[in-house]
Amino acid sequence: MNDTIHRRWVLAAHPQGAPKASDFRLEEGPIPVPGPGEFLVRTILIGIEPRLRLMLNPTTETNKAMRPEGAASGLGKVIPSSVLGVVMASNDPDFTPGDLVDGLLGWQSHAVVARGGYNRKNNPAGIRTCDLDLGPPAAHLSVLGTPGLTAILALKHEGRLGPGETMVVTSAAGTVGSVAGQLGRLAGARVVGITGSDEKARYLADELGFDATINYRTAGDLAAAVRAACPNGVDYHFDNVGGAMAATINAQFNPGARHTRCGIVSKYNLSHTQWHQSDEFDGQFTVHDHVAEYTEAKAELARLLKAGDIKCVERIFDGIESAPAAFVGLMQGENIGKWLVRVSEDPQ
Repeated sequence: MNDTIHRRWVLAAHPQGAPKASDFRLEEGPIPVPGPGEFLVRTILIGIEPRLRLMLNPTTETNKAMRPEGAASGLGKVIPSSVLGVVMASNDPDFTPGDLVDGLLGWQSHAVVARGGYNRKNNPAGIRTCDLDLGPPAAHLSVLGTPGLTAILALKHEGRLGPGETMVVTSAAGTVGSVAGQLGRLAGARVVGITGSDEKARYLADELGFDATINYRTAGDLAAAVRAACPNGVDYHFDNVGGAMAATINAQFNPGARHTRCGIVSKYNLSHTQWHQSDEFDGQFTVHDHVAEYTEAKAELARLLKAGDIKCVERIFDGIESAPAAFVGLMQGENIGKWLVRVSEDPQ
């Protein structure tokens, strides 16, 4: 990495359907200098996340209710994404050069940060110092980050699983789904994972211990496959997909069944004109409504991670140049676990 150049990916065009490489543009310039109260972060890892696809759409009547602070990205703006980085220079007494931090800093090699900046509802501190006693640096973008927090807090507030109940997880090989499924098994539930390839199904069964798996692409009659995997019906649906798949699963609910609507990945690649995002996200589980519980939840996730009770496979792409290709592949459903882009080396 060249420490004299600031490299950043910006939005060149709003994606029309599935994202493609030409929707992004790589720019270079001088490394920014922090002003009063600001500090400079050098990026180590970028988290590649499905939620980013929604941020790349223009603001319209169909999604403006989801954007109370405005658009996270627009033409010519840095692509937003969770980042792990190291503080290089600081004019903020609470951040010292050498501190490892995480925050929504985007696809760029360096970022100047002022606390309390964009996205205050979702990240009130703006940026956080990573407690490495909880787990290794990369885990702060996966199990110990927003994906893991989403899983554990959704199960706490909406899942409320008991021993012997049946839990169905869709998009189960992704970070959120895989952590949620493992937590379900720890609660004593029978966990069924639905995914899109035999490789992913084997990962869920052999590596994560899911009780049953379904490859929806080859299952044929999905309703029959769910009935076979859930002979006693469905008590809890951890739904990352939405649409027709969610309806098929919910049709097999037992009395008192619970449904966490966590994502709608079946629609993320649709043009923003093809669905009303704000309406369809109404009632979705939002982890950022539970910020006060983050510290306790992270501590519990860290305990489970250290004990080997939960895990998450990571794939790392080298170089900031690889970010668009990684994101395109993710949105085509190629990922297992957490995908990360390594921009520079961890000094620790």
